Amino acid sequence: MIRSGGGPGGPTSSRAGFTSVDGTRYSGTSGGRQVVALPGGGEVVAAGDRLRYLVYPELDAGLSYSATYVAVEVVFGDGTRLVGARDQYGKAADAAGLGAAKILYADQWNDVQVDLTAAAGKTIAQVVLVVDAPEAGHEFAGWIDDVEIGPAPAEPDGSDLTAYVDTRRGTNASHDFSRGNTLPITAWPNGFNFLTPVTNASTHRWPYEYHRANNADNRPELQGLTFSHQPSPWMGDRDQLTIMPVAAAEPLGDPAERAAAFSHDDELARPDVYSVQLMNGVRAELTPTDHGAIFRFTFPQDAPGRHLIFDTIDENGAFEYDGNAVTGWVENGSETGRTRMYCYGVFSETASFGEAHGGRANARAATFDVPEVTLRIATSFIGVDQARHNLELELAGRSFEEIQAAANAVWNERLQVIRPEGATPPQLRTVYGNLYRLNLYPNSHFENAGTPDAPEYRYASPVLPTSGVPTARETNAVVKSGKMYVNSGFWDTYRTAWPAYAFFYPELTAELVDGFVQQYRDGGWIARWSSPGYADCMTGTSSDVSFADAYLKGVALPDPLATYDAGLRNATVAPEATEVGRKGVETGFFAGYVSTDIEESVPWSLEAYLNDFALASMAAQLAEVFPDRRAQLLEEAEYLRRRSLNYVLLFDNAINFFQGRRPDGSFAKTPADFDPEEWGGDFTETDGWNFAFHVAHDPRGLANLYGGPRGLEAKLDAFFATPELAVKKGTYSIVIHEMLEAQAVRMGQFGFSNQPAHHIAWMYNYTGTPAKTQAIVREVLDRLYVGEQIGQGYPGDEDNGEMSAWYLFAALGLYPLRVGAPEYAIGSPLFPRVLVSPLGGRPLTITATGAEHPYVQELQVDGKQLSVASITHADLTAADQLHFTLGASPSDWATLESPPALTSDDTVPAPLVDLIPVDPNDPLFDDTSTTETTVERATWSLPAPATPTLYTLTSGSADAPTTWQLEASTDGTTWTLLDERTNQTFPWPRQTRPFTLKTPGEYQHYRLTFPTPTTLAQLELLH
Repeated sequence: MIRSGGGPGGPTSSRAGFTSVDGTRYSGTSGGRQVVALPGGGEVVAAGDRLRYLVYPELDAGLSYSATYVAVEVVFGDGTRLVGARDQYGKAADAAGLGAAKILYADQWNDVQVDLTAAAGKTIAQVVLVVDAPEAGHEFAGWIDDVEIGPAPAEPDGSDLTAYVDTRRGTNASHDFSRGNTLPITAWPNGFNFLTPVTNASTHRWPYEYHRANNADNRPELQGLTFSHQPSPWMGDRDQLTIMPVAAAEPLGDPAERAAAFSHDDELARPDVYSVQLMNGVRAELTPTDHGAIFRFTFPQDAPGRHLIFDTIDENGAFEYDGNAVTGWVENGSETGRTRMYCYGVFSETASFGEAHGGRANARAATFDVPEVTLRIATSFIGVDQARHNLELELAGRSFEEIQAAANAVWNERLQVIRPEGATPPQLRTVYGNLYRLNLYPNSHFENAGTPDAPEYRYASPVLPTSGVPTARETNAVVKSGKMYVNSGFWDTYRTAWPAYAFFYPELTAELVDGFVQQYRDGGWIARWSSPGYADCMTGTSSDVSFADAYLKGVALPDPLATYDAGLRNATVAPEATEVGRKGVETGFFAGYVSTDIEESVPWSLEAYLNDFALASMAAQLAEVFPDRRAQLLEEAEYLRRRSLNYVLLFDNAINFFQGRRPDGSFAKTPADFDPEEWGGDFTETDGWNFAFHVAHDPRGLANLYGGPRGLEAKLDAFFATPELAVKKGTYSIVIHEMLEAQAVRMGQFGFSNQPAHHIAWMYNYTGTPAKTQAIVREVLDRLYVGEQIGQGYPGDEDNGEMSAWYLFAALGLYPLRVGAPEYAIGSPLFPRVLVSPLGGRPLTITATGAEHPYVQELQVDGKQLSVASITHADLTAADQLHFTLGASPSDWATLESPPALTSDDTVPAPLVDLIPVDPNDPLFDDTSTTETTVERATWSLPAPATPTLYTLTSGSADAPTTWQLEASTDGTTWTLLDERTNQTFPWPRQTRPFTLKTPGEYQHYRLTFPTPTTLAQLELLH
């Protein structure tokens, strides 16, 4: 094995303007193939050997990416080189090949591995560094490190799928540039707790950094093993309890002083077990249960002391030991719904217990006289007694090996839903790493107060106000019966993660959905970003579309009406608190869009249309199941479906983009001022380009806005051809990490590193050019999920399984483009054969002839030709086999028939129009639900006769209407009854309810009469 130098120094050689510094730094000016020798040579290659190195190409100011046209190559004694060498991702491994493949990230370390087996028996004469950029005259620079030639480690044999999962995937990231922004979590699937090593035991944001804050020897240092509940570093962790082994004379409490160096090579980071051999001789191991874990610590025989430190990230916690058990509580970190967590732990050996030396005042130390100590510990949000009960249920009397075996078994059950054949080792690591991430979230928040045979589930509610003060033994949260789930950022997860739950785990999904509906039952709303409670974060109430989609795909929801009602409240009620519901709807419901008075107004509107579409479809299906509510559900379905077409109101024909509209209806920017490449403003975490296609529920209607399918194709072509330069920060004070990541994708404006772009490539299916979808999706699969063996693996934030689920669907040749419609867009599968075995569903085999190519030539479903780039969920789940024939060139497959959409012709959709002119002086007609009036009879006239088909009433703060008559007249004298209602209810204040007119007619004068005084906030006549 050979290694290059690891740090900068003086120049060692130069050739053709190409300089190498101590074998690590390279720089120069591009122009022709440039070669410099590195240290090494003399080794005889054996079968199974590989060349591996790390390379950091710097991004040049001209964005030529010349530094990425780089490779380390070996020259054999006979003067030859490895012909046709490929890296681990199948890309040509020479400098020109790696550069052309765009497989190397600029300004990031990249892991390159090349199998040398084909050269077995040859002697390596020289190791060289090559730069071979195609364009001359560009300055380039970069770093090469850790050049190794030696045996490749053995790959898993497939019998234990958790062996493919490295939980550190995505941890080589930061707030400056994300390659996942994950934690190396060992846990139960959808577990109550996470367990993670931490390199910083004093933060609730980025506690484990794979690559940063190393010591003077460039080694990471462990500061503890931590109970975590982090949904995202941006949301923050909560209730962190840290345990750290210390092999020192004194029980060091300060995280920096007790920190112990380690190598990532000495970590085993899997879903079912984490272990690390520290450089001070201590070995730490843990394996999880749902509500706890078992830790095993092995100290050196000659250790001057053997201690376990119990700590938190701050002073908000306490621990004590009664000679039998260690108990305590912590309450720290993110505050959105956080309540106190309790613990109960039992040591395998007798301990002395006391204050730690240094660090936080509440840190405590258990000290032992033996070299090996086991700790069984469980947690609870209810109290210490429940934590003890959780320990008795899950940990008592079970060995480390037995507990790991149980965790291993449950993870293998979750992971076996996809079994690809013909996949490469990186692809297998990616598939199972992504299934692991998908199954971490959402998290259970309930505990069994009963027995295994007679469970009594209870939870400390994170969405209800607390009562009183928590004690050292018991929570002040409201404890309720049932199951609640938490930790899902629906803005992210609705796009792929929730459809993946419904597809791969339909039975589990029913419980997950109902666990969030429990938030609605408790607090009246489902959290927009559950972490665990109500957080004022991100745009849209996307649990609506997530849960409606599951229902429409046949998931047997325990309480479908309550699920729908939770969404209906989001869609029809202006909330009093900013943490829940939709923003800007006090006027947005009536204008048809959220105005620029609200930040990020465009996504607040566009996401609402998507959610309305899904709720409309759910209401229509519920109407067939619940006859008592059939009439009301059908009215709501029609209203919400029509409202989902209001996206046309935000489309500015003058600029050919969506943009915000002011309260007066004018567009926010003139054509001269609008720049679609400018970030922020009326858009969320991106620019106008990435929101130019945000109508996934009606792609044909979107196409019509652009002049038809050819116009949409041209718009998409321009999108993928316009480079992201990461300079137009717009309303952001800095160049945010999403901008840099979008630039790094190098696919035009396609900011795939962030969720709003994830559906865009699939929109080509609606332009008659599905081959463009197939090519772009394959490029994403090939290029952007790389670096998994050095803690990378994602092109941006891996939010609660969403980025992972995108890969899983796309690798199968499927995508839930129109979430809220029970169907999938068709791409092209990545593997020659894959068996999909949903838990609770029928197995499906997907095969592909010519899987090395992206272009679909033919698709057969159980032997029958499918000629459209879409398949219904019912047809997919009823099928035994999908067989693709793929080729190297585009074909005419699926070019003649457009997939389903709300719009089915060339007409631009017509949004709902309120026929009543706005009157700022009349609370009934001022287009806002913030005003109200008490009325027995309301009379009004239209400017001209018109034919409404719907009308809405918005209840006020009290005295909601129950009975009324709506009449109309052509002359103001003779009145015709249009609609009569009795026994109506408005479940919530300021709710907008729609009512259909069964026999519409053309009238100019109208009156609405109530038998008793009624409070109304708004009245509309819609057409």
